[in-house]
Amino acid sequence: MLKQSFSERYFEYQCLDGTFLKCCHKRRAKQKNLYLRIKSDGTIEISTPYHFSKKEALKFLAQRESWVCSRLSHNLTYAKNNPTEYYDGCKIWFLGREFPVKLERSLKNSIEFKDDHFLFKAKEFDKLSVSLDRFYLRKAKEILPARVELFSNRMKLYPKDLKFRRYKRRLGCCSFDNVITLNSHLLRYDMPLIDYVIIHELAHIRHKHHQKSFWKLVEQYEPEWKMLRKQLV
Repeated sequence: MLKQSFSERYFEYQCLDGTFLKCCHKRRAKQKNLYLRIKSDGTIEISTPYHFSKKEALKFLAQRESWVCSRLSHNLTYAKNNPTEYYDGCKIWFLGREFPVKLERSLKNSIEFKDDHFLFKAKEFDKLSVSLDRFYLRKAKEILPARVELFSNRMKLYPKDLKFRRYKRRLGCCSFDNVITLNSHLLRYDMPLIDYVIIHELAHIRHKHHQKSFWKLVEQYEPEWKMLRKQLV
């Protein structure tokens, strides 16, 4: 009989101020350290070695409660998260603004942006997230190359190639050979935030680290980088 190596358990945790948090305790056999992260839907994920009990996970969460509440408040202010359930009139983010979605039955899935709303046509509306991924990718390819070219010319730093993909966490990356990949979901944010990410990745062409010289270069082209960075959730 194979020994169980993973388990997942959901529960609620009440903070000192009375707030209830949705939590998920994940236990992994090969894990040695404790990790805590806040998922995009607000769930607190506590990842521990397999032998850790719920009581021990709660103790770890209690030690980090102040940080968790602070981050949740920050996320509530700045996050550009789209809904997990879609319905007629729900809102999704595009270039820093929320726009309502109008749903229309159709045999073929498609999504269009029409000045003040999104029109989503589909047979099953639970497929909106897939169509939205395609929309962001298409718009990223239309809008962002010109922004990259603009800052490349200003900074005199030119990527070997520019690519786009859907990352779950990171907003962009610059490879060792200077290929820049941008998260297509950057299109949720307004242009100053997008430009900061572009400047950040271009700066990595010169500096493959986050030391003082790197941030000095970023600040040269975006003096408000600290404020902008805090808004990228």
